[in-house]
Amino acid sequence: MKKLLLLLLLIVSAGVLFSCTNVKESKEYKDLEAERDSLLMQERSADTEIAEMMSVIDNVEENFSQIREAEKYLAMQSSEKGELSTNTKQRINDNFKMINEILQKNKAQLAALNKKYSSSTGQVSTLRKTIDRLNQEMQESASRLDNLQIELTKRDETIAQLSSNLTDLSGHIEEQSVTIREQESSLNTAYYVFGTARELKDQKILSGGFLQSTKVLDGTFNNDYFLKIDIREISRIPLYDKKGKLWSIHPEGTYEFETGDDGNLTFVITDTQRFWSLTKYLIIEVG
Repeated sequence: MKKLLLLLLLIVSAGVLFSCTNVKESKEYKDLEAERDSLLMQERSADTEIAEMMSVIDNVEENFSQIREAEKYLAMQSSEKGELSTNTKQRINDNFKMINEILQKNKAQLAALNKKYSSSTGQVSTLRKTIDRLNQEMQESASRLDNLQIELTKRDETIAQLSSNLTDLSGHIEEQSVTIREQESSLNTAYYVFGTARELKDQKILSGGFLQSTKVLDGTFNNDYFLKIDIREISRIPLYDKKGKLWSIHPEGTYEFETGDDGNLTFVITDTQRFWSLTKYLIIEVG
């Protein structure tokens, strides 16, 4: 600009000094005019370059502002505890996609400026420092984005592992619960049978007969003839007969025969735990 002003002053001065002659026709005057026009064209070109560069720089700066906001959201989500909702995961993916698209756009715009004005001087050259700074910020942003993706991936892997461990633990607990229930059921399972002497002998539960004492055939009787019960639930067994005799061995004072209004007996267990402590088989002869 200073050079252009100086040249204009020289042309004006030349016009004053040589006004008495046809200065405008002189070679010197025409050379000065040509140089002035050249400088004016360079000035207009520089102004155009600066305007274009400022427009691109403003656009890139605005893009980086969007990136910084998206990075804040991603950083916040990467530090959250617990599993992310489907909507949150979709928003995270959308943010990553947006940042990548903006970075590619910024990269293309800055590369085009570098290529177009790499040899420019003056104020345009000064603006290239701003472009270099933006390029550096773009690289740093891309690096932060990679780190955020790594953190979120690790977070998902950790949650998946915890979920797997929890599933395994739940399965193990369920297996243990089943085993405990089976053991508990077995501990609380008992068998009883009542019938006439003949019926019980036919099923090889009792033995004996004429001139032989009656006794229980332990371990040889027909198990299918017995009824299975849960000792926690059954303490009264109707016998539907007026006579009853207990053949299986149980502690004294843990049971009784109760006579109903119809005269029929009901076998009543008065102390469940002690009654079943010696055997889980109850054998009663009726009739």
